[in-house]
Amino acid sequence: MTKIYSLFFILALLISCKNDSFINLENPEIPATDFNFGNSTQRNFHGIVLSTDGSPVSGAAVTIGSATAQTNSKGIFVIKNADVKENFAYVKATKAGFVNGSRTMVPTNGNNRINIMMIPVTNTSTISSGTTSTVSLPNGTKVKFDGSFKDGNGNAYTGNINVAMFHLKPSDQYLNELMPGSFLANNSNGNSRIMETYGMLHVQLTGAAGQNLQIANGHTAEMTVAIDATQMATSPATIPLWSFNETTGIWQEEGTATKVGNVYVGNVSHFSWWNCDAQFPVATLKVNVKNPAGQPLSNVQVSIRRLGQTYDVYGITDANGLASGLIPANETLMVRVYNNCGILIHNISVGPFSAGTINTIPDIVLASVPNYEIKGVLKTCAGANVTDGVVYLKYAGTSNYFQTMSAVSTNGNFSFNVVGCNNNQQFNLEGIDITNAQESGNIAFTGVSPVTNLGNITTCGTISEFINYQIDNQSVQSCITGFSANLDAAYLGIMHHQLPAGVSPYFNLQANGISTAGTYTSGFTVFLSPNTPIPSAGNNLTLQISQFGAVNNYIDFTINGTYSDNVNGVPVTRTLSVTGHVKRDF
Repeated sequence: MTKIYSLFFILALLISCKNDSFINLENPEIPATDFNFGNSTQRNFHGIVLSTDGSPVSGAAVTIGSATAQTNSKGIFVIKNADVKENFAYVKATKAGFVNGSRTMVPTNGNNRINIMMIPVTNTSTISSGTTSTVSLPNGTKVKFDGSFKDGNGNAYTGNINVAMFHLKPSDQYLNELMPGSFLANNSNGNSRIMETYGMLHVQLTGAAGQNLQIANGHTAEMTVAIDATQMATSPATIPLWSFNETTGIWQEEGTATKVGNVYVGNVSHFSWWNCDAQFPVATLKVNVKNPAGQPLSNVQVSIRRLGQTYDVYGITDANGLASGLIPANETLMVRVYNNCGILIHNISVGPFSAGTINTIPDIVLASVPNYEIKGVLKTCAGANVTDGVVYLKYAGTSNYFQTMSAVSTNGNFSFNVVGCNNNQQFNLEGIDITNAQESGNIAFTGVSPVTNLGNITTCGTISEFINYQIDNQSVQSCITGFSANLDAAYLGIMHHQLPAGVSPYFNLQANGISTAGTYTSGFTVFLSPNTPIPSAGNNLTLQISQFGAVNNYIDFTINGTYSDNVNGVPVTRTLSVTGHVKRDF
């Protein structure tokens, strides 16, 4: 009745960005763990970042180690030849206005698929320093503060505090995508553990000027986390508390919580993510899924649960039909395979497996279900093979936000080996030529088993221009018509001039000496209204241009950071996040 994150990793194939590297595990600031990360290696990653409403998060910075990629307008990123460990990769996604998202996994030797769902920061309550205050959610989850807070420099903070709280239930459909990292943990003895959650809580504290706050040194807050009704019978009287370390991507044991009625209550000294979890020794499990012809089946949902649980935790097979991840050792496990309509199509019992072992079970062959090989060739509008592209495939009528599959096209050819829900499965397909910023548009078709050959898919549709920006936690402003982007003697100007004149939103970027892709912290000015410049000088803003196209091609950029504002004579620090995709005019 609880969840185990098997790190069942997902792989399929997807779309565009940069490259990356891995954290230094020998760094003494990183907690010790006896889990074997293996040798350094290179792996490819691609993925999709969505908000909790299923909409794409564009302009999110996705990092593995020191390298950064950026999600496009569809929330997609690609990171190739990443320097990671054989048994561990840590992928982070950040964007102003959202809780940081992340995934850790055991990477496979192929294109590793990442799904991340980011939580919008929503203010739950505003409290005051110096006063005992309780902030509550409707289900009984709450936090009691004693009124003592500090800023990022460790100085005492006085004033109002905005408290944003998010309770993640073990029964949440998107638990894997919403939670940070994985369930890999480091207990108080320095031993690696895989956890089983009874509920998580994220709390973000910000001051009146938008600065991050924490509980003051020497003080604690009382955290109360509601227990799911289905877990009441198995929930222990006391349970370890774990905080998520955003540097390592691993949970760290810090104290305990006590069961009081239908909630867990414990004291914590800082905030971000906290987790009420049972712990188990760690083993590794690999599962291969194939069709009767022996071909690997990608994008198949493989779920796992400890014997006696109610909820599955799942992963998706990669292009090689492989799901690989961490499991609780010394436990009997149920491995279940579902089709993309959520129907159980295979069920086996495996284990127990000894701690520290790597285990591969016999291949799972899906013989009594419809199998489809869908293939074709992605073409540019000029008729050449697309050398940098992606093809999306989705089951028609599905409501799961992450049911979209994808295949990276490097020579024009693409293919999917998938399981259908019926013998006349309806699909939707879309191809994108990343280099030329063109797309095919949606193509609806009925799958033919065993092989559906779609032939040439031509990408001639123009991807629309946009600039989106957000100040603090205010509503996102979307500029959708009337753009100019010009480069004149190394002077870059990007302007949105939506008509009628003077109607919000307004955006203007002016940059000196910037004519190539790169990261810039000086030499530019942003206007969010005609007469109010926000210069890079004196502010903490970063302009990142991931693509600087030639004339009639696209400039893709983001601006992130903080700037000084003035409200009724009072200085205020604001957060700014901008994402742009604009065609260059000259």
